[in-house]
Parts: sequence; structure tokens; C-alpha cells
Amino acid sequence: MFNTLLNKTSKLDRAVILSVTAMLSFNIVVLTSQLQAAPQVAQVQGNTAQQA
Repeated sequence: MFNTLLNKTSKLDRAVILSVTAMLSFNIVVLTSQLQAAPQVAQVQGNTAQQA
């Protein structure tokens, strides 16, 4: 089913699909990296607050 849809699409349609897929995957990568960095940022801010 998916192959028949891709066969009927033009090169422009494929480029749009590829672009949207790349954008979504990049957003997911950035979001996960921000979620992993959040505890480290909170710890650094807590340490500077204790020093002040």
C-alpha cells in the first residue's frame, strides 16, 4: 500500500515528504537532548545559588 502511494507521487512530493520527515526527526533529537540536559542545568543553578 505504501509503495503504491510512493509510485504515484512526483519528485516534488517526495522531496516535501523527505523534508518534513527530516524536520520532525531533528525536532525530536533536539527535544530529547533538552530533556536530558535539564537536570544538569538545574544542578548547576543550584550550586551557584549556594555559592551566592
